[in-house]
Amino acid sequence: MAPSLDSDSTVLSIRSDFREGRFLRQSKSDPNRDDIRSSSMNDYTVSDFQHRYPKARLNPLAAQCHDISNGWIVSFGIDKELDPSVWQSCMAAKFCELMGYIYDDIEPKDFLWLCKFTTCLFAFDSKLDDGEWADRIDWSSDVILDMNLVLLWNDPDNERLLKGLKFILDTLMEIEASRKRAQLHTIHADLVHARNKFKSLLDVNLGAFMSGFRELWLEYIEDLPAECITRQAEAYQQYITGCLSEQVGRIKGTKTSVADFISLRRLNGGLVPYLVFSDRIIEHKRRKSPISHLPDSLFYGEDMQNMLAACTDIIGWHNDIFGFQKERLNNDHKNTLVYLVFHEYDCQSYTQAGELVLELLHDRIAEMELAYERLRSAAAPEFYPAIDLYMKICRGWIPGTHQYHMISSRYNVSNSSISDTGNSKKVEHITKRQ
Repeated sequence: MAPSLDSDSTVLSIRSDFREGRFLRQSKSDPNRDDIRSSSMNDYTVSDFQHRYPKARLNPLAAQCHDISNGWIVSFGIDKELDPSVWQSCMAAKFCELMGYIYDDIEPKDFLWLCKFTTCLFAFDSKLDDGEWADRIDWSSDVILDMNLVLLWNDPDNERLLKGLKFILDTLMEIEASRKRAQLHTIHADLVHARNKFKSLLDVNLGAFMSGFRELWLEYIEDLPAECITRQAEAYQQYITGCLSEQVGRIKGTKTSVADFISLRRLNGGLVPYLVFSDRIIEHKRRKSPISHLPDSLFYGEDMQNMLAACTDIIGWHNDIFGFQKERLNNDHKNTLVYLVFHEYDCQSYTQAGELVLELLHDRIAEMELAYERLRSAAAPEFYPAIDLYMKICRGWIPGTHQYHMISSRYNVSNSSISDTGNSKKVEHITKRQ
Protein backbone atom coordinates (compact mmCIF):
# COMPACT_ATOMS: atom_id res chain seq x y z
CA MET A 1 0.00 0.00 0.00
CA ALA A 2 1.39 3.42 -0.92
CA PRO A 3 2.32 5.53 2.07
CA SER A 4 0.25 8.58 2.92
CA LEU A 5 1.99 11.91 2.58
CA ASP A 6 -0.41 13.82 4.78
CA SER A 7 1.87 15.61 7.25
CA ASP A 8 -0.21 14.86 10.34
CA SER A 9 -0.70 11.19 9.57
CA THR A 10 2.97 10.84 8.68
CA VAL A 11 4.09 12.28 11.99
CA LEU A 12 1.60 10.21 13.96
CA SER A 13 1.65 7.02 11.90
CA ILE A 14 3.19 4.51 14.26
CA ARG A 15 2.88 1.36 12.22
CA SER A 16 -0.42 -0.44 12.50
CA ASP A 17 1.27 -3.82 12.86
CA PHE A 18 2.99 -2.50 15.99
CA ARG A 19 -0.27 -1.18 17.38
CA GLU A 20 -1.89 -4.56 16.68
CA GLY A 21 0.72 -6.41 18.68
CA ARG A 22 3.21 -7.66 16.08
CA PHE A 23 5.93 -6.61 18.53
CA LEU A 24 5.32 -8.81 21.56
CA ARG A 25 4.58 -6.77 24.65
CA GLN A 26 3.70 -7.67 28.21
CA SER A 27 0.22 -6.86 29.39
CA LYS A 28 0.16 -4.09 31.96
CA SER A 29 -1.70 -6.50 34.22
CA ASP A 30 1.14 -9.05 34.09
CA PRO A 31 2.78 -9.01 37.54
CA ASN A 32 6.17 -9.85 35.95
CA ARG A 33 5.93 -7.16 33.30
CA ASP A 34 8.03 -4.52 35.07
CA ASP A 35 10.79 -7.00 35.95
CA ILE A 36 10.96 -8.26 32.36
CA ARG A 37 10.97 -4.73 30.98
CA SER A 38 13.61 -3.54 33.45
CA SER A 39 15.94 -6.44 32.76
CA SER A 40 15.79 -6.10 28.98
CA MET A 41 15.72 -2.32 28.57
CA ASN A 42 19.45 -2.05 29.15
CA ASP A 43 20.30 -4.31 26.22
CA TYR A 44 20.42 -2.56 22.88
CA THR A 45 21.11 -4.26 19.56
CA VAL A 46 21.97 -2.07 16.62
CA SER A 47 19.19 -2.73 14.15
CA ASP A 48 19.78 -3.94 10.62
CA PHE A 49 19.77 -1.11 8.08
CA GLN A 50 19.61 -2.08 4.42
CA HIS A 51 19.14 0.99 2.26
CA ARG A 52 18.60 1.07 -1.49
CA TYR A 53 21.32 3.56 -2.37
CA PRO A 54 24.95 3.13 -3.51
CA LYS A 55 27.61 3.05 -0.82
CA ALA A 56 28.99 6.50 -0.06
CA ARG A 57 32.38 7.54 -1.39
CA LEU A 58 34.62 10.00 0.43
CA ASN A 59 35.41 13.29 -1.25
CA PRO A 60 39.24 13.36 -1.60
CA LEU A 61 39.26 16.96 -0.34
CA ALA A 62 37.85 16.00 3.06
CA ALA A 63 41.18 15.75 4.91
CA GLN A 64 42.52 19.02 3.51
CA CYS A 65 39.26 20.85 4.23
CA HIS A 66 39.26 19.44 7.78
CA ASP A 67 42.55 21.22 8.50
CA ILE A 68 41.42 24.44 6.81
CA SER A 69 38.07 24.45 8.62
CA ASN A 70 39.64 23.91 12.03
CA GLY A 71 42.07 26.75 11.37
CA TRP A 72 39.18 28.94 10.28
CA ILE A 73 37.29 28.14 13.50
CA VAL A 74 40.33 29.04 15.58
CA SER A 75 40.73 32.35 13.71
CA PHE A 76 37.35 33.49 15.09
CA GLY A 77 38.06 32.21 18.59
CA ILE A 78 35.20 29.71 18.43
CA ASP A 79 37.43 27.03 19.93
CA LYS A 80 37.81 29.21 23.03
CA GLU A 81 34.03 29.18 23.45
CA LEU A 82 34.17 25.47 24.21
CA ASP A 83 35.61 23.47 27.05
CA PRO A 84 39.01 22.15 25.85
CA SER A 85 37.80 18.54 26.02
CA VAL A 86 34.72 19.42 23.96
CA TRP A 87 36.84 21.15 21.35
CA GLN A 88 39.18 18.16 21.18
CA SER A 89 36.21 15.85 20.63
CA CYS A 90 34.96 18.13 17.85
CA MET A 91 38.30 17.94 16.06
CA ALA A 92 38.44 14.17 16.53
CA ALA A 93 34.95 13.78 15.04
CA LYS A 94 36.22 15.07 11.65
CA PHE A 95 32.94 16.63 10.58
CA CYS A 96 34.36 17.28 7.10
CA GLU A 97 34.22 13.53 6.51
CA LEU A 98 30.45 13.67 6.99
CA MET A 99 30.30 16.29 4.24
CA GLY A 100 32.76 14.22 2.21
CA TYR A 101 30.55 11.14 2.23
CA ILE A 102 27.52 13.17 1.13
CA TYR A 103 28.95 15.77 -1.25
CA ASP A 104 31.57 13.80 -3.14
CA ASP A 105 31.41 15.60 -6.48
CA ILE A 106 30.71 19.31 -5.98
CA GLU A 107 32.95 22.29 -6.67
CA PRO A 108 35.85 22.61 -4.21
CA LYS A 109 34.76 26.09 -3.13
CA ASP A 110 31.29 24.85 -2.27
CA PHE A 111 32.67 21.83 -0.45
CA LEU A 112 34.98 23.97 1.69
CA TRP A 113 32.06 26.27 2.55
CA LEU A 114 30.04 23.28 3.73
CA CYS A 115 32.97 22.00 5.79
CA LYS A 116 33.43 25.35 7.52
CA PHE A 117 29.72 25.67 8.21
CA THR A 118 29.45 22.11 9.52
CA THR A 119 32.39 22.54 11.88
CA CYS A 120 30.86 25.78 13.19
CA LEU A 121 27.38 24.24 13.50
CA PHE A 122 28.55 21.18 15.40
CA ALA A 123 30.71 23.32 17.69
CA PHE A 124 27.64 25.43 18.49
CA ASP A 125 25.54 22.30 18.99
CA SER A 126 28.20 20.86 21.28
CA LYS A 127 28.13 23.99 23.42
CA LEU A 128 24.33 23.84 23.67
CA ASP A 129 24.65 20.23 24.81
CA ASP A 130 27.36 21.04 27.36
CA GLY A 131 25.95 20.58 30.86
CA GLU A 132 27.29 23.97 31.96
CA TRP A 133 25.61 25.81 29.09
CA ALA A 134 22.55 23.68 28.28
CA ASP A 135 20.17 25.92 30.23
CA ARG A 136 22.07 29.21 29.80
CA ILE A 137 19.38 30.88 27.78
CA ASP A 138 20.89 34.26 28.63
CA TRP A 139 23.91 33.28 26.50
CA SER A 140 22.02 31.55 23.72
CA SER A 141 19.54 34.43 23.38
CA ASP A 142 22.37 36.71 22.23
CA VAL A 143 23.48 34.17 19.63
CA ILE A 144 19.90 33.61 18.44
CA LEU A 145 19.22 37.33 18.00
CA ASP A 146 22.60 37.91 16.37
CA MET A 147 21.83 35.23 13.79
CA ASN A 148 18.48 36.85 13.03
CA LEU A 149 20.22 40.18 12.58
CA VAL A 150 22.63 38.66 10.06
CA LEU A 151 19.79 36.99 8.16
CA LEU A 152 17.64 40.15 8.05
CA TRP A 153 20.40 42.62 7.25
CA ASN A 154 20.07 42.61 3.47
CA ASP A 155 16.26 42.28 3.57
CA PRO A 156 15.19 43.98 6.81
CA ASP A 157 11.53 44.27 5.82
CA ASN A 158 11.05 40.62 4.86
CA GLU A 159 7.65 39.83 6.36
CA ARG A 160 8.27 36.09 6.82
CA LEU A 161 11.57 36.62 8.59
CA LEU A 162 10.12 39.40 10.76
CA LYS A 163 7.26 37.12 11.74
CA GLY A 164 9.78 34.48 12.78
CA LEU A 165 11.75 37.08 14.72
CA LYS A 166 8.61 38.16 16.58
CA PHE A 167 8.00 34.58 17.72
CA ILE A 168 11.59 34.37 18.96
CA LEU A 169 11.35 37.69 20.85
CA ASP A 170 8.00 36.72 22.39
CA THR A 171 9.52 33.42 23.54
CA LEU A 172 12.57 35.11 25.05
CA MET A 173 10.37 37.61 26.89
CA GLU A 174 8.48 34.77 28.57
CA ILE A 175 11.62 33.50 30.33
CA GLU A 176 12.99 35.62 33.16
CA ALA A 177 16.60 34.65 32.44
CA SER A 178 16.42 35.82 28.82
CA ARG A 179 13.99 38.76 29.15
CA LYS A 180 16.61 41.34 30.15
CA ARG A 181 19.07 40.12 27.52
CA ALA A 182 16.39 40.44 24.84
CA GLN A 183 15.53 43.95 26.03
CA LEU A 184 19.17 45.01 26.02
CA HIS A 185 19.97 43.53 22.61
CA THR A 186 20.50 46.11 19.87
CA ILE A 187 18.75 44.19 17.10
CA HIS A 188 16.02 46.80 16.58
CA ALA A 189 18.48 49.69 16.39
CA ASP A 190 20.75 47.67 14.11
CA LEU A 191 17.87 46.88 11.77
CA VAL A 192 17.23 50.63 11.47
CA HIS A 193 20.84 50.99 10.34
CA ALA A 194 20.28 48.14 7.89
CA ARG A 195 17.24 49.87 6.41
CA ASN A 196 18.96 53.23 6.16
CA LYS A 197 22.27 51.75 4.96
CA PHE A 198 24.08 53.73 7.66
CA LYS A 199 26.63 51.01 8.22
CA SER A 200 27.75 47.66 6.91
CA LEU A 201 26.95 44.31 8.51
CA LEU A 202 30.71 43.95 8.93
CA ASP A 203 30.61 46.94 11.31
CA VAL A 204 28.24 45.16 13.70
CA ASN A 205 29.87 43.74 16.81
CA LEU A 206 29.12 40.00 17.04
CA GLY A 207 30.35 37.12 19.17
CA ALA A 208 32.66 34.38 17.96
CA PHE A 209 30.05 31.97 16.57
CA MET A 210 28.07 34.61 14.71
CA SER A 211 31.18 36.35 13.39
CA GLY A 212 32.04 33.11 11.66
CA PHE A 213 28.47 32.63 10.49
CA ARG A 214 28.38 36.21 9.14
CA GLU A 215 31.41 35.55 6.93
CA LEU A 216 29.83 32.37 5.58
CA TRP A 217 26.48 34.05 5.02
CA LEU A 218 27.94 36.97 3.08
CA GLU A 219 29.82 34.53 0.88
CA TYR A 220 26.70 32.42 0.39
CA ILE A 221 24.44 35.25 -0.80
CA GLU A 222 26.90 37.06 -3.05
CA ASP A 223 25.71 35.48 -6.30
CA LEU A 224 22.26 34.05 -5.56
CA PRO A 225 18.80 35.27 -6.65
CA ALA A 226 16.77 36.99 -3.94
CA GLU A 227 14.22 34.19 -3.63
CA CYS A 228 16.98 31.63 -3.01
CA ILE A 229 18.52 33.84 -0.33
CA THR A 230 15.15 34.12 1.43
CA ARG A 231 14.67 30.34 1.41
CA GLN A 232 17.99 29.78 3.10
CA ALA A 233 17.43 32.61 5.57
CA GLU A 234 14.14 31.00 6.59
CA ALA A 235 15.83 27.62 6.93
CA TYR A 236 18.45 29.05 9.31
CA GLN A 237 15.83 30.96 11.26
CA GLN A 238 13.73 27.82 11.69
CA TYR A 239 16.81 25.93 12.87
CA ILE A 240 17.69 28.48 15.54
CA THR A 241 14.01 28.70 16.55
CA GLY A 242 14.04 24.93 17.06
CA CYS A 243 17.14 25.21 19.24
CA LEU A 244 15.40 27.87 21.34
CA SER A 245 12.22 25.80 21.66
CA GLU A 246 14.22 22.78 22.81
CA GLN A 247 16.07 24.86 25.39
CA VAL A 248 12.85 26.43 26.70
CA GLY A 249 11.29 22.97 26.94
CA ARG A 250 14.21 21.79 29.07
CA ILE A 251 13.95 24.80 31.35
CA LYS A 252 10.20 24.36 31.81
CA GLY A 253 10.44 20.59 32.14
CA THR A 254 7.96 20.09 29.30
CA LYS A 255 7.07 16.48 28.61
CA THR A 256 7.48 15.84 24.89
CA SER A 257 5.29 13.44 22.90
CA VAL A 258 6.56 11.47 19.93
CA ALA A 259 4.60 13.72 17.54
CA ASP A 260 5.91 16.93 19.12
CA PHE A 261 9.45 15.58 19.14
CA ILE A 262 9.35 14.75 15.43
CA SER A 263 8.06 18.23 14.58
CA LEU A 264 10.72 19.90 16.73
CA ARG A 265 13.47 17.67 15.36
CA ARG A 266 12.71 18.84 11.84
CA LEU A 267 13.67 22.32 12.98
CA ASN A 268 16.61 21.86 15.33
CA GLY A 269 18.14 18.93 13.44
CA GLY A 270 19.76 21.49 11.17
CA LEU A 271 19.39 19.46 7.97
CA VAL A 272 17.16 21.76 5.92
CA PRO A 273 19.87 24.41 5.35
CA TYR A 274 22.06 21.69 3.83
CA LEU A 275 19.28 20.64 1.48
CA VAL A 276 18.55 24.24 0.49
CA PHE A 277 22.27 24.66 -0.20
CA SER A 278 21.36 22.88 -3.44
CA ASP A 279 20.37 26.32 -4.76
CA ARG A 280 24.00 27.44 -4.56
CA ILE A 281 25.13 24.28 -6.38
CA ILE A 282 22.50 24.95 -9.05
CA GLU A 283 23.67 28.55 -9.44
CA HIS A 284 27.23 27.42 -10.05
CA LYS A 285 26.10 24.76 -12.51
CA ARG A 286 24.22 27.44 -14.47
CA ARG A 287 27.57 28.83 -15.56
CA LYS A 288 28.36 25.61 -17.43
CA SER A 289 25.03 24.10 -18.45
CA PRO A 290 21.36 25.10 -18.79
CA ILE A 291 19.59 24.59 -15.47
CA SER A 292 16.85 26.68 -13.90
CA HIS A 293 16.30 27.46 -10.24
CA LEU A 294 13.10 26.15 -8.73
CA PRO A 295 10.45 28.88 -8.49
CA ASP A 296 8.82 29.51 -5.12
CA SER A 297 5.61 27.97 -6.42
CA LEU A 298 7.39 24.61 -6.69
CA PHE A 299 9.74 24.97 -3.74
CA TYR A 300 6.98 25.79 -1.26
CA GLY A 301 4.55 23.39 -2.86
CA GLU A 302 3.25 20.34 -1.00
CA ASP A 303 5.31 17.73 -2.83
CA MET A 304 8.64 19.54 -2.43
CA GLN A 305 8.01 20.26 1.24
CA ASN A 306 6.99 16.63 1.81
CA MET A 307 10.21 15.46 0.17
CA LEU A 308 12.37 17.74 2.33
CA ALA A 309 10.46 16.86 5.52
CA ALA A 310 10.83 13.14 4.81
CA CYS A 311 14.58 13.48 4.27
CA THR A 312 14.90 15.47 7.49
CA ASP A 313 13.03 12.76 9.41
CA ILE A 314 15.12 9.97 7.89
CA ILE A 315 18.43 11.52 8.92
CA GLY A 316 17.21 12.51 12.37
CA TRP A 317 15.76 9.08 13.11
CA HIS A 318 18.85 7.35 11.76
CA ASN A 319 20.92 9.42 14.17
CA ASP A 320 18.65 8.37 17.04
CA ILE A 321 18.92 4.66 16.19
CA PHE A 322 22.65 4.42 15.54
CA GLY A 323 23.71 7.09 18.01
CA PHE A 324 21.50 5.80 20.82
CA GLN A 325 24.18 3.77 22.59
CA LYS A 326 26.59 6.70 22.66
CA GLU A 327 23.81 8.96 23.91
CA ARG A 328 23.15 6.52 26.74
CA LEU A 329 26.79 6.53 27.74
CA ASN A 330 26.55 10.33 27.91
CA ASN A 331 23.18 10.13 29.72
CA ASP A 332 21.62 12.18 26.93
CA HIS A 333 19.42 9.44 25.42
CA LYS A 334 16.13 10.85 26.72
CA ASN A 335 16.13 13.35 23.87
CA THR A 336 15.90 10.65 21.18
CA LEU A 337 13.03 9.11 19.28
CA VAL A 338 14.04 5.62 20.44
CA TYR A 339 13.62 6.62 24.09
CA LEU A 340 10.29 8.37 23.51
CA VAL A 341 8.86 5.49 21.48
CA PHE A 342 10.04 3.05 24.16
CA HIS A 343 7.99 4.85 26.78
CA GLU A 344 5.03 6.16 24.79
CA TYR A 345 4.34 2.82 23.08
CA ASP A 346 5.20 0.66 26.09
CA CYS A 347 7.97 -1.27 24.36
CA GLN A 348 9.52 -4.22 26.12
CA SER A 349 13.09 -3.11 25.44
CA TYR A 350 15.12 -0.34 23.84
CA THR A 351 15.97 -2.83 21.09
CA GLN A 352 12.29 -3.22 20.31
CA ALA A 353 11.85 0.54 20.19
CA GLY A 354 14.86 0.83 17.89
CA GLU A 355 13.41 -1.79 15.56
CA LEU A 356 10.17 0.14 15.38
CA VAL A 357 11.90 3.43 14.63
CA LEU A 358 13.90 1.70 11.90
CA GLU A 359 10.70 0.45 10.28
CA LEU A 360 9.31 3.97 10.43
CA LEU A 361 12.53 5.19 8.81
CA HIS A 362 12.03 2.83 5.87
CA ASP A 363 8.47 4.12 5.55
CA ARG A 364 9.82 7.64 5.31
CA ILE A 365 12.30 6.64 2.61
CA ALA A 366 9.38 5.32 0.56
CA GLU A 367 7.46 8.54 1.22
CA MET A 368 10.42 10.66 0.14
CA GLU A 369 10.69 8.75 -3.14
CA LEU A 370 6.95 9.08 -3.74
CA ALA A 371 7.04 12.82 -3.07
CA TYR A 372 9.87 13.16 -5.60
CA GLU A 373 7.88 11.30 -8.25
CA ARG A 374 4.85 13.50 -7.65
CA LEU A 375 6.94 16.67 -7.68
CA ARG A 376 8.59 15.76 -10.97
CA SER A 377 5.37 14.70 -12.65
CA ALA A 378 3.72 18.03 -11.79
CA ALA A 379 6.64 20.24 -12.86
CA ALA A 380 7.58 21.62 -16.25
CA PRO A 381 10.53 19.81 -17.93
CA GLU A 382 12.77 22.87 -17.55
CA PHE A 383 12.79 22.28 -13.78
CA TYR A 384 13.65 18.56 -13.93
CA PRO A 385 17.42 19.11 -13.55
CA ALA A 386 16.98 21.20 -10.37
CA ILE A 387 14.47 18.74 -8.90
CA ASP A 388 16.81 15.85 -9.71
CA LEU A 389 19.73 17.65 -8.05
CA TYR A 390 17.73 18.28 -4.90
CA MET A 391 16.74 14.63 -4.81
CA LYS A 392 20.32 13.52 -5.41
CA ILE A 393 21.35 15.47 -2.32
CA CYS A 394 18.45 14.05 -0.29
CA ARG A 395 19.36 10.51 -1.30
CA GLY A 396 23.06 11.13 -0.73
CA TRP A 397 22.47 12.01 2.91
CA ILE A 398 21.22 8.49 3.67
CA PRO A 399 24.28 6.35 2.80
CA GLY A 400 26.58 9.27 3.66
CA THR A 401 25.22 9.60 7.17
CA HIS A 402 25.31 5.84 7.71
CA GLN A 403 28.92 5.59 6.56
CA TYR A 404 29.94 8.46 8.84
CA HIS A 405 28.21 6.87 11.82
CA MET A 406 30.24 3.73 11.32
CA ILE A 407 33.57 5.53 11.62
CA SER A 408 32.95 8.67 13.66
CA SER A 409 34.04 8.99 17.27
CA ARG A 410 31.01 11.24 17.77
CA TYR A 411 28.59 8.31 17.43
CA ASN A 412 30.59 5.12 17.69
CA VAL A 413 31.26 3.22 20.92
CA SER A 414 33.61 0.30 21.45
CA ASN A 415 32.09 -3.05 20.52
CA SER A 416 29.02 -1.45 18.94
CA SER A 417 30.16 -2.24 15.39
CA ILE A 418 27.51 -0.72 13.18
CA SER A 419 27.95 -3.09 10.27
CA ASP A 420 27.92 -1.81 6.70
CA THR A 421 26.94 -5.28 5.55
CA GLY A 422 23.68 -4.91 7.41
CA ASN A 423 24.42 -7.49 10.11
CA SER A 424 23.06 -6.68 13.55
CA LYS A 425 25.62 -6.81 16.32
CA LYS A 426 25.22 -6.75 20.06
CA VAL A 427 26.51 -3.73 21.89
CA GLU A 428 28.05 -3.73 25.30
CA HIS A 429 25.72 -4.18 28.26
CA ILE A 430 25.03 -1.10 30.29
CA THR A 431 24.18 -1.76 33.91
CA LYS A 432 23.20 1.80 34.77
CA ARG A 433 19.47 1.93 35.54
CA GLN A 434 17.41 4.71 34.02
